[in-house]
Amino acid sequence: MTTQPVGRPRSTEDFAVPAWHVLDETADVRFLPSGLPLALRWRGCLWQVIGEPVSWSSSSSWWEPASTPLGGRGSMLTTKFWRFQAQTGPASPVLEFDMSADPRWEDWRLRRVAGVDGF
Repeated sequence: MTTQPVGRPRSTEDFAVPAWHVLDETADVRFLPSGLPLALRWRGCLWQVIGEPVSWSSSSSWWEPASTPLGGRGSMLTTKFWRFQAQTGPASPVLEFDMSADPRWEDWRLRRVAGVDGF
């Protein structure tokens, strides 16, 4: 019988850390009347949101060139973000999605996906 050392330091290999896949794709997101995301159509599949989605926003300055005689004016842009888990059915893998909407774009953008290798 072999024994394992007690109190050995844990390495990152001991934890399942999802690999994020960075993307920049348009995505069709459906929302509930409350404003929470309900589903995402991505790469031909309908992903239904499960669990509690998390939202946040980020504001930054944006320069609008040639809008004034002095050559431009600045304005604030607020980008909205959602992070949620979703799956295509009860037995499908669960993926975690990061979405963003910038006022300069017409669509939501899929920024990152994590959960399954080789999706």
